[in-house]
Amino acid sequence: MRDASAAIVAWAFWLAEHSDECIYSEGSQRMMGIGRPGVLPFVGDCSATVTDWYNWAGAPDPNKLKFDHEGYTGTLLSAGDHLALFRKNGVGTRIEDVLPGDVVIFGPGTGRHAALVVAQGNGNPVVASMGRPGDPSILRVSQLAFIGEQTYLRFDTMAKKVRWPPGHKK
Repeated sequence: MRDASAAIVAWAFWLAEHSDECIYSEGSQRMMGIGRPGVLPFVGDCSATVTDWYNWAGAPDPNKLKFDHEGYTGTLLSAGDHLALFRKNGVGTRIEDVLPGDVVIFGPGTGRHAALVVAQGNGNPVVASMGRPGDPSILRVSQLAFIGEQTYLRFDTMAKKVRWPPGHKK
């Protein structure tokens, strides 16, 4: 077994480079990328795209649904290991041990948006986000903070066979 975190992140960057061939949709085709690594055009919403990146890299389903084409921010929240938050100097929140490949859910309850952490960012992680037409895009968590509180999750990223995007140099 090998850690697929770097491959998950590489797939996020690969799809962001092909954002002109991506369609944001919450419709029935939102998880059509499962089992189809790198097939364009791509259709998905935020949580489906995170799920696809895990699938494409060879990692287990972060929804713990065996890639059955189901899942949303709420299933990600219920399936992941929540990372501890702490206050630093009473000003803002810093996340302990956030790593590339972790997932952040924005908003209360079952969440409103999911994004993939692609770089640590000194307390303001860099994420890949599929939240609107023209995405996925690479931005900082602070640029999405208007959506609501953040919950950081860590999932199993161990894969029997890690798959990389086309042209990726390991």
